[in-house]
Amino acid sequence: MTSSELRVGEAIIDLLAREYGVDVVFGIPGVHNIELYRGLHRSGVRAISPRHEQGAGFMADGWSIVSGRPGVCVLISGPGITNALTPIAQAYHDSRPMFVLASTTPTDALGKSFGPLHDLPDQAKIAESVCAFSETVTDPTHLPELIERAFNVFSSSRPRPVHIAIPMDVLAQPCIAFTRKKLVVAKPIASPSEFLRAAEIINAAQNPVVIAGGGCVNAGSELAALAETLDAPVLLTGNAKGVMSSRHELCAGNCLVFGRVQRDVETADVVIVVGTELSDTDLYNNGRALNFGGKVVRIDIDQAQISRRTTPTVSLVGDAAITLRELTTKITKRTSQEGPTRAQTWRNHARAKTNAKFVPWLKAIEDNLPSNAIVALDSTQLAYSAHWWLPATHARSWLAPYGFGTLGCALPMAIGASVAAPDRPVLAIAGDGGWLFTVAEMASAVDLNSRIVLLLWDNHGYEQIRESFDDVNAPQLGVDVSSHDAAAIARGFGWTTTQVDTPQQLSEALQIAFAANAPQFIRVLVK
Repeated sequence: MTSSELRVGEAIIDLLAREYGVDVVFGIPGVHNIELYRGLHRSGVRAISPRHEQGAGFMADGWSIVSGRPGVCVLISGPGITNALTPIAQAYHDSRPMFVLASTTPTDALGKSFGPLHDLPDQAKIAESVCAFSETVTDPTHLPELIERAFNVFSSSRPRPVHIAIPMDVLAQPCIAFTRKKLVVAKPIASPSEFLRAAEIINAAQNPVVIAGGGCVNAGSELAALAETLDAPVLLTGNAKGVMSSRHELCAGNCLVFGRVQRDVETADVVIVVGTELSDTDLYNNGRALNFGGKVVRIDIDQAQISRRTTPTVSLVGDAAITLRELTTKITKRTSQEGPTRAQTWRNHARAKTNAKFVPWLKAIEDNLPSNAIVALDSTQLAYSAHWWLPATHARSWLAPYGFGTLGCALPMAIGASVAAPDRPVLAIAGDGGWLFTVAEMASAVDLNSRIVLLLWDNHGYEQIRESFDDVNAPQLGVDVSSHDAAAIARGFGWTTTQVDTPQQLSEALQIAFAANAPQFIRVLVK
């Protein structure tokens, strides 16, 4: 190699850092991806090392939510990619950008079942179903175009993960620095006639409602402006929590899961649906789609999503912020003050329907949660109620596995969030069962000195699943798992630990924990 030459692995990282602003990646180095790590060292890109590739994916996802930029994973071939498939699938289902770079089998053995280490019959094919696209690259001259295509997916369409696999021998080949292959891709925008038709319908409405999803994550001010012009309450899906501040009088919050609220929405004469799938996890009503009795104006950047789960009266295909801004200019401002009352009614209903055994604990958290906190939730009973109970006043501050519903994501997502915003407090809530899925990442948090408070809701196993067995009169089996002494485990990883068994003790523990600048572990012993 001459002084002007790089290896392909170095050239990839150089291009990402120089042209796309990549300054942090998540992954575990191995023999098969050393050339990518050589590039990380050369370019000064920060490499975060989790204890498992699943942790890398969840960290990248959490980092992406908070930073607003694509999370990048650098993985080894074979088990590196298969270990990360769960967080990749989560990012896919929740429409978030993730760029996954992985080594793969040497070129002369690709797909031939020769049995090289970490071999998969077709690595790219395995990841394909949960990616915008997934490709194996044997000709390095194709890489700049593919990387540009990936980042255009992230910025100009519905964001989804992208996986690129490069054979080990290709990563080691000499090359000159890559030049960015700039491709100008514009976001879609609805036609003027569609805007006028939508405005005509909305202006004739008597009791409009807005439902906003994760597609509004960068459209908070535009969403508020539309709601204020319409005097319309806004219901947020989980992925939109914080996009409109919980303190805004028109924010009805995350209470779309309640039957009373759904029935009210179904009787509204106009519903504006923005950037949401209206999925089963948004509604939690046994797969039943909303049966809108009035007209529906639907806004989504994904043309394929527009007619799923409902047939809209008017479809506006485009970016949420651009579309809402244009639409609002065509809407007549209302002088009524019914919107805040309708929003408050729904918020009150959600609180009244919250299981009483969780309320004192939720109040303890609510009373001590810093206004700038980031919250990461796992799939656990206390967290389910926290979705509508706890406040969120800023976008990109609420992390949860809505689309995929996995266990074990809260801790590594919280670590990724802390990397993105090291000066902000992060609260992670996990159950004792789900926590064990990724418990090894407690070591990563200590390495990074993450400002994380991990609240462990310890009900001695899978309590929600116990109740599900009981609901169908089936004998409970496999639900009584235990971490035995969770606090001792946490201390072993270097965390400061506290055990509580009353809401008052939790309140006191949270005050101390949020004031600290190192990982804090609070075990709530549920009786």
